[in-house]
Amino acid sequence: MNKLVKIFALMFVLFVWGCAYFNTFYNAIQFFEEAEQEIVTASDSEQLSKKSEELLQKTIARCNLVVAKYPESRFHDDALLLRAKALYYQGEFQLSKGSLERLNSEFPESPLLNEARLWTIRCQWKNESSKVSLEETLYFIGELEEDDRFGRIQSLRSLAHTIASEIYQFYGEIDSALTHLEKSAEYAANRLDRMNAHYTIAERAYEEGRLNIALENYRKVISSHPNPKRVETSHLQIVRIYRETKMWAEASEEIEELTTNEKFSGIKADLSLELAKLYEMQGRDDEARKRYEVITEDFPKTAASAESYFALGTAALDEEKDYPLARKYFDNVEREFRESTYAPSARVRVQEIDDLLSVTEAIEKVEVSLFGDGETKEETEKIAISVDRLLNVDLESSVQREKEIENITNESHNDIIDTTKLYQELSQQLYSAGELQAFRFGDTEEGMKYFVRIVNDLPSTNRTAQALYSLSYLYDISGDSVRASDLRNRLMKDYSDSEYAMEIARSQSMILADA
Repeated sequence: MNKLVKIFALMFVLFVWGCAYFNTFYNAIQFFEEAEQEIVTASDSEQLSKKSEELLQKTIARCNLVVAKYPESRFHDDALLLRAKALYYQGEFQLSKGSLERLNSEFPESPLLNEARLWTIRCQWKNESSKVSLEETLYFIGELEEDDRFGRIQSLRSLAHTIASEIYQFYGEIDSALTHLEKSAEYAANRLDRMNAHYTIAERAYEEGRLNIALENYRKVISSHPNPKRVETSHLQIVRIYRETKMWAEASEEIEELTTNEKFSGIKADLSLELAKLYEMQGRDDEARKRYEVITEDFPKTAASAESYFALGTAALDEEKDYPLARKYFDNVEREFRESTYAPSARVRVQEIDDLLSVTEAIEKVEVSLFGDGETKEETEKIAISVDRLLNVDLESSVQREKEIENITNESHNDIIDTTKLYQELSQQLYSAGELQAFRFGDTEEGMKYFVRIVNDLPSTNRTAQALYSLSYLYDISGDSVRASDLRNRLMKDYSDSEYAMEIARSQSMILADA
């Protein structure tokens, strides 16, 4: 009887012991699978979420427990491999490789060795970024046997093709990268892995402008992907592709269908944004602007409303030249959504508009000091315009012009003591305004007006040579090579000692040398 009790007691202990390590490892698998699904559905640029980090840490802790407390268990080699995978996703490639090497040395007959080899290659690639890793991956794919006794070959092929694709992508070999991703989808062991592969193909193809391939794979994702977020994103990308390829009827139909379906309420703001962009592409500017305004009202504090404010600011700046209004719109971008990709550009625009408004105010003050306000200033401006000096730069010597301006100044402003200083300040402010308009806001014609005023309407200042140089450049890029050449000749003749004349001389010498 006592012997029978001892046997049962031993069996119970063994059972409890077995359950303990099995449960520990089973929990580790669950934690890892949950983390991996979040990781593979995140974009490449995203960092690990706090949740994923915690799940990976729990995976590693339980694998360590199996390895340390149950060294004789049948899950020892599985635990070493699972720990290596979790460490890889944490970015601990050297530690991951160490766990894989231990698996190889302690379990030379393990059915996991092929998978361990593939993860070792992956770690080496992350550590070294060498094409040797690509060669080893392709060799691995080529030598995999068809015998799938352990049910692992198909999933290994899929992972190997994914790794090959990542390496080809790194080296810019896009066709090869996409080919291997398609193979990865073909060999995926389950629907989720297969759909994730199609989603990655679509994303990569879209980034590279392969819109037909992207569209085909996004359609596959929306047909079968179990993750609602990926389905939403794929629908949105399909709308974008329709718009970008000018399939406007299809884009409109898709937007209408999705916005009336409550299942896609999470992307309504983005769909409305796509509709506004569609109107813009069709030249329906008023409708586009109204749609952007609706987005800021209906979807406040979102990425879509921030982008809408940026679009409204751009329209106010480019089309209406309403700088205060444009500034107001740009200022709202970051207020709406701090993480908006448009926030940095909007901040720059606010600063540029502030600079332009400040410079414009400074110009007016100096002009009042030089010419007075009211009629006198207007008459002075009319003289400049009447001799066609607005965009037709006078290429004659500036001596006579300076005398004329000096006479006007003496007659109108005898109380100004140091006009030279004021002209220097005016030319500085005019140049700053022209630079902002031409080179920051991209309004070449408006920028040239300021440079022309420096050259034609003011006596020679420390900005005249620079204004001539900038005008010659702007005429060059606008296709007026004759006027650009005349301006360069004038610069070389009248301001031969300036750094700008020297730069032209250097560039002409280089052209002659090349010829």
